[in-house]
Amino acid sequence: QILPSVQLLIRRIESPDMYGLAGQSAQFHFEVEIYIITKGTNYRDAYRQGMEIIGEVLDEVYAKTGLKGSTDSLIGHSARLDSRMDPDDQICVHVVTLTYMRRVDMQRRAIV
Repeated sequence: QILPSVQLLIRRIESPDMYGLAGQSAQFHFEVEIYIITKGTNYRDAYRQGMEIIGEVLDEVYAKTGLKGSTDSLIGHSARLDSRMDPDDQICVHVVTLTYMRRVDMQRRAIV
């Protein structure tokens, strides 16, 4: 594997609420985890490189996704920053978790 790398994982999809009579629309939540893996000459270098990549990833996410506030939006995010104490480590893994909301009209969906 070539480092640095960015890996994306859809961790969970859930539908907490059904709206309208007889479930005419559904709201889905998607939990997406983004793993940023970096390698440096030492841990500090790998950590800083990971933080720079997180900034670029979040800029791209905010600019390109969740643009329709009532039907498609980014509703939450968090980050777990790798915090090792051994200065000899050279690999750092940061994890950013994003939660998206998507509202779907169940009467207009395609029937296969």
